[in-house]
Amino acid sequence: MARFEGPARGRAVGALDDAIESLRRAGYSEVERKSPLEARLRSPAGRQPVRLRMAQSGRIFGGNYALEISTDQAVLPQTLGLSARGKGVVKMRGVRFKAQRGDPAGTRLAERLGSDRRLGDQLGEVHFERLRVDPDGRPVIRHMGGSVVWILFPPLVRKIPFVPEQVDATLAALDAFADAGEG
Repeated sequence: MARFEGPARGRAVGALDDAIESLRRAGYSEVERKSPLEARLRSPAGRQPVRLRMAQSGRIFGGNYALEISTDQAVLPQTLGLSARGKGVVKMRGVRFKAQRGDPAGTRLAERLGSDRRLGDQLGEVHFERLRVDPDGRPVIRHMGGSVVWILFPPLVRKIPFVPEQVDATLAALDAFADAGEG
């Protein structure tokens, strides 16, 4: 996919800076900037290390840079990867995980995560756009806050704030994933 250098990318770099600052307030003081759109954060207080990445999607007429937050290391078993969707129309009532076809380990993990009530409750507090578990076992939350959206007509680039309550809810959900991985 093409790399855009326009105003949206510039705002995405700024949005990542803001997300890093939000996580600093949550106790993450050690920051390793991997690129303008990616960082790793560690906490001397013993909190789980996290990765932040601004994932670009879309084309010329519109798109976004979405804030993806994940654990830095794998906390779940390796699979071919899982996708997930929230259950419920108005109020989320849990999460349904789906394994790749032909992945029995992924199917078992999807069932285990889908039946984990604490994980479902924690994810119910997170305003996520998308949720997945990468093949290496890292849960990835594609958050709505902290993202940048652009459209060409009318020309608009808008940053969506990553509010403190969502920082806390997202970190709690990543902790719940780690706990589910131990089970």
